[in-house]
Amino acid sequence: MSGPSVSASRTTSSMPHKQAQPIRSGVVVAYSYRDRDVLGELQVHLKSLQKAWMLDLWDDLRAAGGGVELRRALSGARVAVLLISPGFLASSFFTEHRLPEQLAGQHHPRAAVQCLYVRPAMDAFAEFKFTDPQTQAPRSIRISSFYGLNDPMKPLAALDKQARADALALAAEEIIRAAHRAPVMSDL
Repeated sequence: MSGPSVSASRTTSSMPHKQAQPIRSGVVVAYSYRDRDVLGELQVHLKSLQKAWMLDLWDDLRAAGGGVELRRALSGARVAVLLISPGFLASSFFTEHRLPEQLAGQHHPRAAVQCLYVRPAMDAFAEFKFTDPQTQAPRSIRISSFYGLNDPMKPLAALDKQARADALALAAEEIIRAAHRAPVMSDL
């Protein structure tokens, strides 16, 4: 169902004293296993990414015990898509891996973080406090601060069948556009 993360190395002559840095590539989708139905609907629109091995799917079951792999996947991804629902926000995947802090505290340039609001989830507006890994300064982030692929006040579950299909198609178009933007160098 999911393909491997893709990463490549590229050296540039303009940085002779720096070590070559991997290029961020691919899309990591983080979701709750309870939202597999929505993931399936979204995947229909993301077939081009799957065929190119650019789609890496992470649910709360896969993430259990996979903290190092998850950090590696996120640090190499060009796009991180979060399927937001109460099940996702309450999962150990989200809390134990401190997902908001990991995403907000990425080295620059960071992956584009996109949220697809699946079900009503008021915790998306909660503030998550953390210490910035680069500056050690206190920071905070809200899930709703990341780019929304749809309106958090009108999640997919609140839409009729046609509106939901349209919202998923538009979300997939934006994910694909973000995945194919100019390469971003990672700070691994």
